[in-house]
Amino acid sequence: MAYLDNENTPFYRLVLDVLLEEERALGLHLPTAEIGRRLQQKIDQIDPDISPPPVEQLLTQLHTWENVDRIQNTHRKGTYQEYLKKDYLYQLTPAGAEVHAMLGRIDTELGSAGALQASMLPEVLQSLRELVSLLNSTSGDSAANSDAEAHSRALYASLQRITNGFTQLSENAKMFVQGLNRAVELNTELDTEVFLAYKDVVVEYLQTFVMALVRYTSPISEAIDQAERAGLRLRLYRLALVEAAPVIGMSQSEVVQRDLEDLRSQWDGLRGWFFGEADRAPVAQILQDRAADAVNRIVAIVRRLNDQRFRRVNRASDLLTLATWFASTSNEVERAKLWRAAFGMYSARHLGTAHRASSDLDVRPKTSWWETPPAPVEARLRKQGPRAATGRPARVGDPRTAKQRLAALQAAEQAVNDAAVRTFTELSLFRVEELPVLSEKQLEILLRCLSVALAASPDKQKARHGRTTDGLLHITVRPAEQDPHGRPASAVLQTECGALAMENFELTITDLRRGSR
Repeated sequence: MAYLDNENTPFYRLVLDVLLEEERALGLHLPTAEIGRRLQQKIDQIDPDISPPPVEQLLTQLHTWENVDRIQNTHRKGTYQEYLKKDYLYQLTPAGAEVHAMLGRIDTELGSAGALQASMLPEVLQSLRELVSLLNSTSGDSAANSDAEAHSRALYASLQRITNGFTQLSENAKMFVQGLNRAVELNTELDTEVFLAYKDVVVEYLQTFVMALVRYTSPISEAIDQAERAGLRLRLYRLALVEAAPVIGMSQSEVVQRDLEDLRSQWDGLRGWFFGEADRAPVAQILQDRAADAVNRIVAIVRRLNDQRFRRVNRASDLLTLATWFASTSNEVERAKLWRAAFGMYSARHLGTAHRASSDLDVRPKTSWWETPPAPVEARLRKQGPRAATGRPARVGDPRTAKQRLAALQAAEQAVNDAAVRTFTELSLFRVEELPVLSEKQLEILLRCLSVALAASPDKQKARHGRTTDGLLHITVRPAEQDPHGRPASAVLQTECGALAMENFELTITDLRRGSR
């Protein structure tokens, strides 16, 4: 796995790709020159200007790491120089082939949705802004517009670019979630070295993915809202007329109505990505939650692997130790006592209270009921039997009401949190002494921002920069001015919970949902 942490990692992986492809084609060995030729072909497909290191150097290092095996090339040489030059035939070792194939599968699972934040979201945002511009340019009297049909076609083309982009975006999101679930499934047998080598890459990708969603969710939501205010839904019927192709057995009005329903469905699907409903969260929020859940699962797997590798105290080792104790115990009574002490399970033939430890009645499952002490039974049960309520069972409640109530509660909490955030973001640059009396929620947000920023190292201007763990707020803290005695000036912050004395910091808090930094 050493080749994953190296400046020539891309070239090592391309060399291993060449050898793995030859192995899958039932080839045995490849000479150095042929490997170099195929490596250059792969590099030319990526970027012809890239100059790889000498292939002999790459192969020698891979052989040192035991990723590849080699034998002397004894084919007939044409010149004296070729005879003196050492040449080898290379092939993958079994371990090298298994590790590289698994890395390829991880790349496939996690890389299939790589275009999600890199290209699709910015393209969708740009297309939405073009759509809004077209809607605003044709929002006047259509009769005064000399080229209404051309504008309708431009609107239709812009809308199709958006919906097609979101179709691909939805497919990428589906592959992202499915592949992520398979890649970090807790019950999956993982190659320890492969997982430990890639966990940092996976976590970094997830953070990048979440930050992209945070960055583009608000602008896209705003563009969708602007398009609807500009009258997009009212124009969908006219857009459905643009390319309503004739269909055998359907009238023109039926075709237009069908296309109109498709356009409405596509737009509602796009809107559902960023605007939730009472019983359903936005898709963007769901993806952020899935990414956070994946990070938690990765942490759980790393913790489990560390327990197995370092602590050696886990369920498997405990069971092996217990099995050793059972194997070394020849006395049946002692073995039964060990069983009861380990698992707390007693014979099912004699229910009731446990017998004294001095007796061996619990370890005699074949003892007749007539020969054992009676199990104490409560008198009421002997006379009346168990009492059970009669009548129809209660009806199962409708969960939709509870979900709507929970969604309303979450929306109210989010509104309070957003209002508290706006208290600081609308102030732009401020000092602690300039703040009004803060509510409990505002104080909580301020202290969280200060904690994040003050934990960072200062820059050359002695300012500290930080970002909250959810990626929504960017904080800049500058030190307080000094008083005549050379000490930092202090301020008393008034809150609903009481007064709080601290340095008179200068702060800037930016909501990244409203503007990136």
